[in-house]
Amino acid sequence: MDVKYLSFIAQLFILFIITCLIILCGFFYHNYSYWKKKGVPYEEPFLFFGNLTFLMRKSFWDYCYTLRKKYPSDYVGIFLAWRPALVVQTPELARRILVKDHEYFQDRSLYSRESDALGSLNLFTMKNPLWTDMRHEISPMFTAARLKQFAVLMNLNATELVRKIKRDFIDDNKPVNLKELFSMYTSDTVAYTTFGIRVSALSDQDSPLWYISSHMVKWTFRRGFELTMIFLVPAIAAMLRCCFFSASATEFVKKIFWNVVNERKKMQAGNSDNKDLVNHLLKLKDNFKIPAESGSELADNLMLAQAAVFILGSIETSSTTLSYTLHELAYNPVAQEKLYNEVKEAIENSGKDVLDYDELLELKYLNACVNETLRKHAPVSYLDRICSRDYKLNDELTIEKGVPVLINILALHHDEKVYPEPDKWRPERMLLNHLDNNNFSFLPFGEGPRFCIGRRYGMLQVRVALAQMIMNYKFQPAVPYEVKTDPYSVMLSPDKGLSVKFISR
Repeated sequence: MDVKYLSFIAQLFILFIITCLIILCGFFYHNYSYWKKKGVPYEEPFLFFGNLTFLMRKSFWDYCYTLRKKYPSDYVGIFLAWRPALVVQTPELARRILVKDHEYFQDRSLYSRESDALGSLNLFTMKNPLWTDMRHEISPMFTAARLKQFAVLMNLNATELVRKIKRDFIDDNKPVNLKELFSMYTSDTVAYTTFGIRVSALSDQDSPLWYISSHMVKWTFRRGFELTMIFLVPAIAAMLRCCFFSASATEFVKKIFWNVVNERKKMQAGNSDNKDLVNHLLKLKDNFKIPAESGSELADNLMLAQAAVFILGSIETSSTTLSYTLHELAYNPVAQEKLYNEVKEAIENSGKDVLDYDELLELKYLNACVNETLRKHAPVSYLDRICSRDYKLNDELTIEKGVPVLINILALHHDEKVYPEPDKWRPERMLLNHLDNNNFSFLPFGEGPRFCIGRRYGMLQVRVALAQMIMNYKFQPAVPYEVKTDPYSVMLSPDKGLSVKFISR
């Protein structure tokens, strides 16, 4: 081949590369000047990564925590890779976005695709108008009457939890991984409340649900990267075809769900005595408002998706909250003794060995301990919404359609004007009347129409376990007070699981 021709081709290729680089640089320059043009304080971005250069080395929870210190303004602009996003950091702005002007911010900004049915059709990721209908149908699952029934089973599982602590961590002196321990407890509970299956990973019995749920909440580099892209960089998630649940978790949920459904059919009409989620979904299936052309497949996937997200949500946040609560109590023996005395008095007054649903609600100091943990160690660091049409935030700023808005929960929970010395764990502050949430300074479960539908369920299983453990054990520190967060997790998760030393009472 002619040398001149090859030289010409090489020059064209180099010119093409240079042109692409110029276009790419122009694209990034245009995007990265977005907040500057609007006069919004913003975090200086890096090429391509935007403000996400810390990913897989530091958690997004830590990023939100440092952001409110670095930029103590009402709002700050950031860049999720090349995508501009607005972070709001005051209760009043949170109120407007979540409640007052909710119609502008109805959906989340995360990525979901139709082929990932469990990831796109669950109540957490689902978009309107389907979300509104599903929310209305699922809500009766968490009535006080049902929670009272669930509390009975939770107490049985908490008793097994107490026995396992003695067997493994006192008698056998095994190292304690609180996150794993409490994931077993919540896994045993969710097996019954979702599928009506009685298993006991806490009793060292074979539990297929614990096996798969442990994979759902195990934050590896790959799962952490996939979910980070889904939540923060939807464009990359779309290119990589990321899924909300792993393939093994998806297949397991499908298998166990349909096994349970087929058993119910054999028992005729789904056995109306069962109060679990599967039975509730089967009764609702005919009420799902779905397009006629979608057939039964969409209805089936809607049921599967709710079961999958309920498993994940029930296990992850509750086990994390229990872990941090015990960690804080271990370093606060005065609070620990005060909590013990409150629970002891309630049990003596009840004349029973354990407390029921109504009695647990009356434990003000126990609830204060849990709420203070949720304040300081909020399981979710931010709430995300997508602006559906141009919204005038104030005279200086209009949020444009398609811009993600992140509510920095940690900025609200660590506001010194509301919580003096916010980095200190003080349950007494949660006994004050200002925490009725009317001021939007306490949002561990979100607020407004899209608040966490399972918050009462999650709080109940935390209360049940904590009440039984405090009656049987004292907690002493086993790790340094300051604990690193897992850099792979999209939610708050303690690195290496946290640990305490259990002492029998």
